[in-house]
Amino acid sequence: MSENVIEARDIVVRFYVSAGLFRRKPFNAVDGVSLAIRKGSIVGLVGESGSGKTTFGKVTLDLLRPHKGDVLFRGKSIYNMTSQEYREYRINAQYIPQDPYASINMFRKVGEALLDIARYHKLDQRYGVDIMDIVRDIMIRVGLSPPEKYINKYPFQLSGGERQRLSIARALILRPAYVVADEPTTMLDASLKANIVKTIRDMVKEFGLSLLYITHEITLLQYFGPETEVAVMYLGKIVEKGTVKDILLDPIHPYTKALLAAIPVPDPKERYTRKVLLKGSIPSPLNRPSGCVLSDRCPFAEAICKKEPPQLKVVSPGREVACHLFS
Repeated sequence: MSENVIEARDIVVRFYVSAGLFRRKPFNAVDGVSLAIRKGSIVGLVGESGSGKTTFGKVTLDLLRPHKGDVLFRGKSIYNMTSQEYREYRINAQYIPQDPYASINMFRKVGEALLDIARYHKLDQRYGVDIMDIVRDIMIRVGLSPPEKYINKYPFQLSGGERQRLSIARALILRPAYVVADEPTTMLDASLKANIVKTIRDMVKEFGLSLLYITHEITLLQYFGPETEVAVMYLGKIVEKGTVKDILLDPIHPYTKALLAAIPVPDPKERYTRKVLLKGSIPSPLNRPSGCVLSDRCPFAEAICKKEPPQLKVVSPGREVACHLFS
């Protein structure tokens, strides 16, 4: 069996938009992305809104079919599985959505929402435990404790943080092998973000699952540990890979440097000494520049950058970058 729980190979996701009467214009929301997630590991996928992070995450869950590429679950393509193998994959690949307000049925009580999942998948038979004990256990683990306080409440009676904990409980009650957490703290106050991330981290360690954590807040990944793998995405492409420690202390790609420079700091003087300015704003995927996707904004762009797209290259142990400056 492969040590990679999920392996995405050369994923291309193509969408079409109207370009006039009977005409549609294609664009690649994800363009040739490959990423492997080992058993029990955490990978952070970082980038601005519109960079293709969520689209890629949904491809690994088979919620979107790619135009090109393959997704392997435990070494086998999810597109060539038998019905029984695919059912096992679907149980083991779960999703924590970004918006806890829109993703939960407001007319189902907390206990009912979790009981429906447990009953459908017959978790009491699988684990040999009373089904209500399974529900109470997952509620305690995600911080909805004591369960009796929440089990008969409707989601609209919960705070934003409590709703997100319910979303986490729904995804993890099945003890999946792989979870995509799609910016699960974006809708929450700053005071709650660290607690939610720590809850997910603790569940990852306890259950030994693999996690793809999608975020535009790279500093949140520090809560998963300094050796957590990070992939930086821009306009549908991965431009840099490394650990949280390496990315934060020594970013290589100009886009990664600009991302870190945008993080607020208390010292006004430091803001100017570390600032990396990119020209303009992120372009539409419909008008992606030729060559390097950052060539029209990068202050270090050379002639080759506008002609040839750079490939991800290993520049040091555990570090990869797609930039002609390091070719």
